[in-house]
Amino acid sequence: MTSVTQIFAQNPIIRNQYSADPSVRVFGDKVYLFPSHDILAKEGKGRIGWFCMEDYHVFSSTNLTDWTDHGMIVSQTATPWTKPDAYSMWAPDCIERNG
Repeated sequence: MTSVTQIFAQNPIIRNQYSADPSVRVFGDKVYLFPSHDILAKEGKGRIGWFCMEDYHVFSSTNLTDWTDHGMIVSQTATPWTKPDAYSMWAPDCIERNG
C-alpha cells in the first residue's frame, strides 16, 4: 500500500497573486524578488482561459520572512518594445544602477 502526504508551503512569499519565473537579487541589505505576474486572460486580453502577463511587481525583504510588495514597477503599456496586446512579459530581471 502507498501512502500519500500533501505538503504545503509554510511561508509563501506571494500570497495574493499568481507569479512565476522569479529573479532574486541582493542590493545593500535587502533581497529583491522580481517575478512574472500572471493574471487570468479576459475578453480582449490575450487568449481566453490562459494566463497573461502585463506587468511586473517587485518584493523585498531584509530577513527572508517578512516581505514588502512594492506594487507594479512596470507595465506593457509603458514599455515601447512590447506589443500592446502581447500580454507576455515574463522572466524579469534587474540590475542596480547608481546605488
